[in-house]
Amino acid sequence: MKKWMIGMISVAVIAGYIMFSEMLKEENTSDLAVTESFRHIDDLATRSPIVIVGKVSSAPKPFTHQSVTFFESHIQVQRVYRDVSHELKQSNPITLVQNDMEEDPLVKRGENVLLYLQKYEGPVMEDAYRIVGLQQGHFKVNRTGTLTSVGESNLYQKSGLSADLSKLETLLKDHPYVAEKNDVMTDEEIEAFNENEVRLLEESQQHSE
Repeated sequence: MKKWMIGMISVAVIAGYIMFSEMLKEENTSDLAVTESFRHIDDLATRSPIVIVGKVSSAPKPFTHQSVTFFESHIQVQRVYRDVSHELKQSNPITLVQNDMEEDPLVKRGENVLLYLQKYEGPVMEDAYRIVGLQQGHFKVNRTGTLTSVGESNLYQKSGLSADLSKLETLLKDHPYVAEKNDVMTDEEIEAFNENEVRLLEESQQHSE
């Protein structure tokens, strides 16, 4: 009876963990409401694999996925300041996906914008990008190159730096991109976890005999 109970509990724990991990994967890809927040412009720079200046060529178009409203916009790339994948080129159009919430105000047609980006990965759409840090990585660029944050505070000014496009190359050079480890377990990590749980269960059964 004792062995049977141990086995059933262990199986339930493993199954529950797998289900929870899969739920996390789905949640992380079905919504853009990320928890990342930066205190300094240097941190935003190191977490952004793509940084571009472009012109918003289309008004945000709403669409719904799983009862959540998203917005699709098209950005005409004017200059690529960073692209670790080396896929983007000047004058290339890209698709931006947003939520239109307080933390992620929509771009506006005709605006010139500086965007800190990363490739969007999820079921909402293919071949699209999202803004790193949401409002923190979204700036309007005026004719003189001054950057205006769409959020309540300008992360450049908050960091004590000049909010000027001419300083961007130096900033990115001094703070190269550093990939952040994904907290969601991969299939291989889940499999290794399951194998370890089975091993521990077998050892526990051997000790109880």
